[in-house]
Amino acid sequence: MSKVTPSSQFDQFSGKLSAFDRNVLRTRNGRIHSYVIHNPYKGPLAESRKSAINTFAQAVRQCKEEMMDEAKLAQWKKQYVQYTKTAAKTAARANAKVYSTLRGFIIATLSARLRAAE
Repeated sequence: MSKVTPSSQFDQFSGKLSAFDRNVLRTRNGRIHSYVIHNPYKGPLAESRKSAINTFAQAVRQCKEEMMDEAKLAQWKKQYVQYTKTAAKTAARANAKVYSTLRGFIIATLSARLRAAE
């Protein structure tokens, strides 16, 4: 691990610069660190991982469709306002995830519904 001092273009950057890059940058406590993936797994995906990827992809597609429909979008906005009112209290008590965007909230809700249906 090495400590990185980035330029302004990479301020608060995390992740790989490309899909084939073995160097990973992570921001921890306001500092950026560089890691190297020494032995990346190149085998086939497990069935559970394939299922998770497909569920998330389906939730994203469904989210895009529902955000195009004005009636459904208004309903989602109403749910999101109610969620944001109670999320801060709930998250402090239960270490729950707080979604800062409507799109993230919709995708998470749809993903949970799809996983429950399986």
